Amino acid sequence: MNQSNQQLRVATIGSGPAGIFASDELLRKRSGTLIDIYERLTAFGGLVRYAVAPDHPQTRRTMKLFEATLAKPGVTLKLGAEIGRDISIAELRERYDAVIVATGAEEDRKLGIAGEALANIIPSTAFCGWVNGDPDFANLDINLAVETAVVIGNGNVALDCARLLARSQEALAQTDIFRPAFEKLATRKIRRVIVLGRRGPAQNSFGAAEIAEFGTLENCAVSVSPSEFPIIGNSEDRLFQSLETLKSFAAATANPVAQIAIEFRFFARPVEIKERAGMPASLSIERTKLDGDRAVGTGEFEEIPCGLIVRAIGHRGVALPGLPLDEARGVIPNFAGRIERGLYCVGWIKRGASGLIGHNRRDAIETVASLLADF
Repeated sequence: MNQSNQQLRVATIGSGPAGIFASDELLRKRSGTLIDIYERLTAFGGLVRYAVAPDHPQTRRTMKLFEATLAKPGVTLKLGAEIGRDISIAELRERYDAVIVATGAEEDRKLGIAGEALANIIPSTAFCGWVNGDPDFANLDINLAVETAVVIGNGNVALDCARLLARSQEALAQTDIFRPAFEKLATRKIRRVIVLGRRGPAQNSFGAAEIAEFGTLENCAVSVSPSEFPIIGNSEDRLFQSLETLKSFAAATANPVAQIAIEFRFFARPVEIKERAGMPASLSIERTKLDGDRAVGTGEFEEIPCGLIVRAIGHRGVALPGLPLDEARGVIPNFAGRIERGLYCVGWIKRGASGLIGHNRRDAIETVASLLADF
């Protein structure tokens, strides 16, 4: 067992924000630590590389921070190394003083409704991976020769998917979008994109800047169905600002040159997907109302004709061979990042899929503190 004045050897599983920030924090707090970062894919960066929308290049600047950490003495990046295939957790624990699991939340949550297994019902993880050239999704089977697409979800990932489905080809050409995805989007027949949320406008998880960006899409007419827009917060509050933006969409006049209509629909719960030729023909929704902060059904139903559905209702972690997993939450059971002495977790696999990229820095500080307290 290493003593406090001896050199630590640590394995980090995952080269996304959580894994890189944890590795960097460990080097800051204990110089001379040797860290091997194991990455299943053939490039580092995790969701910064493969999930950030290609029309948001400013977010990708985080990659420069990752490169700086990877260039530090004592850090070795091992690409194409899959846990359970190339090396086991047990083997890692034999070779290293500590193992940090930073595998993120790789699986989309499901709707749990009839018809969800049809073709052209795309998880947001697959869609975002596709537009970014993630090798897991480079050959995504998606049919864009449909008139109406529905994006289910009220967070920033849902906004990314809706925006990229609607954004003009001229605008997409200015990004670093995966070329086959760009060429496929050039063939789209989509004329209507509906963003659907179970609860109301005041319960959205949008960033204020992210929802405001829809007002700048030159080829789109953005609208909001009549809903309650409670006045809350103040001019500095994210929710207040996003509600004000939604109100402006509700009051906007029709754009006569718009090629695509984007509609934000609230108080709508998906209940069934109906089929035509193995693809969605329509999405059945139930109107909802709020009971406290929960959305409950009203017994009023509606059919939305559509041919493409993107599911963006959150993510969950998946099990790694040799590690426990809380199946209900999709996280590894832990206390302050400690699974047990010598075994730790950080990021979404630790706390669940919530928060922005920068939140993983604070999370890494806690996990590294637990690790160093053990040594």
